[in-house]
Amino acid sequence: MSLRIVSDSSINMTDLKGADYCTVPLRILSGATEFVDDRQLDVEEMVRYLQESKEKSSTSCPNIDDWRSAFEGADEIIAITISSNLSGSYASCSQAMSEYLQEHPGARGYIFDSLSTGPLMRLLAENAADLSAQGVPFDEIIKKLEYLHRHAFLIFALASMNNLSRNGRVPMAVAKAVGLLNIRIIAVGENGRIKPVDKCRGEGKLPQIILREMKARNYAGGSIHIDHCLNLPLAERLREEIQNEFPQAHVTIGECRGLCSYYAEKGGIMLCYNDFTPVN
Repeated sequence: MSLRIVSDSSINMTDLKGADYCTVPLRILSGATEFVDDRQLDVEEMVRYLQESKEKSSTSCPNIDDWRSAFEGADEIIAITISSNLSGSYASCSQAMSEYLQEHPGARGYIFDSLSTGPLMRLLAENAADLSAQGVPFDEIIKKLEYLHRHAFLIFALASMNNLSRNGRVPMAVAKAVGLLNIRIIAVGENGRIKPVDKCRGEGKLPQIILREMKARNYAGGSIHIDHCLNLPLAERLREEIQNEFPQAHVTIGECRGLCSYYAEKGGIMLCYNDFTPVN
C-alpha cells in the first residue's frame, strides 16, 4: 500500500517532491471577493487588495467534500490540518475521514491536528514523506510523527494584527497600537492558540529576540523552517543570526501562501523548530 499525504492549504506548499501529496484550499473572503488558496493564487495581489479594502474580511475552511475528494483512491492516508482552535478544517477533515474509511473498509487513515499552522505542518508532511520513502510501515510512521509533533514549536513575528482583530483573535485597540507605533509582536503557538511573548519597535532586534525565545524553549541547533509574508530580507537575516550561533543548523526559507499571509500579513515571519539535540 502507498501513503497519501493530504493537508489544508495553511501548510504553505502545493507540492511535496517524491510523495503522493495534495492540498485542499481554504478561502479568504473580503466583501464579495473570494481568494482561493490554491496554486493559482497571486499572494502579493491578495495582500495588496486586503490592505486597501475597507470591507470586512474572513476565512472559510475546506468542506467535507473537499477533503473526501482529496482522499479518493488512497489506501493509506495521513491528513494534517491547521489548529482546530483557529479553524473548522480539522472538524471537516474528521467527518470526511470517518465517511471515507466506512466506505473503504481496507483503507487506513490518521489525522494530525497540528495545533499550529504553516511551517510546523510542513515539518510533519516532509517527515511523513521521508519515512514512507524508506518503507517504514504506516503505524510506525504515525508513532514517529506523534513524537516529532510533541517536540515541534512555532514562533512568529507580526508587523500588523488587523486581520487577527477583524476575526476576533486580538482586541482592535491592540491592532491599532501595533500599526501606529511600528511595533512588532513576537508570539508563540501554545496549545493551538496564539500567545504573545514580547514586542519591539521595528525589525532591527527581531532576529535576536526570536533566537532568544527559541533557546528559552530548548532549541539546540536542529532543523528550522522559516516562512515569510513578502519579507525575504528579514527571513535571511534571521537565518544568518541562527547560523552564526548554531553553524550546524539546517535552515530552509519558504513563502506564506494565502491563509498564512492573511493572518501574518505583509512583513510577517513564521518559524518552526524542534528541541531535539542534533547528532553530529
